[in-house]
Amino acid sequence: MLKFSSCIMMMFTELPLPERITAAADVGFAGVEIQRPYGEDLDELARRLEAAGVECTLLNTPYGDTEATKFGRAAIPGEEAAFADDLKLAMDSAEALGCTRVHVMSGTVPEGGDPATHRQTLLSNLRAGAVAASARGMTLHIEPLNLTDNPGYFLVGQAMAHSIVEEAGMDNVGVQFDLYHAQMSEGFIANKIGRFLAKSAYVQFAGVPGRHEPDNGEMNYEFLFGMLEDAGYNGWVGAEYRPRGETLAGLGWAKKYGIG
Repeated sequence: MLKFSSCIMMMFTELPLPERITAAADVGFAGVEIQRPYGEDLDELARRLEAAGVECTLLNTPYGDTEATKFGRAAIPGEEAAFADDLKLAMDSAEALGCTRVHVMSGTVPEGGDPATHRQTLLSNLRAGAVAASARGMTLHIEPLNLTDNPGYFLVGQAMAHSIVEEAGMDNVGVQFDLYHAQMSEGFIANKIGRFLAKSAYVQFAGVPGRHEPDNGEMNYEFLFGMLEDAGYNGWVGAEYRPRGETLAGLGWAKKYGIG
């Protein structure tokens, strides 16, 4: 049986953030992603997690405040010190929430930027960050995004992400395989699952088009989730979509997995 986590920055938004943890647990999610807990009462979130008996499965490094860093800064030359501060904040927050996974946001390549320089910056930051994360029992993820939703984002495509992880050579750095972004960027999603799932650290999903529930559109999630099960995937599967209406009304897809 697949193990599902709910991204509560996008789901259950009818409720205040702490109450979303309880709501997700009540319908059967075993975990929650809290992408950006910055500025929130971490003690309260931790209490809610413990009371609900769910795990915080993932959070992201902070966004920056410039065009280049609005989706993170790990691949942005000249931002190394700021990235180190961001990563420390993310790991401190993760530790407070009992979370062991941090998604490292790469950032946006300015027009005319040199891809090789951005790649080396990301590699250097990942290697240094992985050492710090290992000391805290944490893993770092990188995730290729699609350029429709995230114009100029540095990391695009599964092959690129996996090659960077391989080159980084750190045991606690892995790829976050978002099926939505992969379909938006590359298509041939069943082929991508066959090629990359075994090397992926975490899976996320949403429907295409619209990034809504995985119950219609161009992706057959019953088939795709079956592929994950047949492959023996036992990691987290993160529901990272924006419900069309109220979250509970859109959980029909999840009933066969004991959610809803």
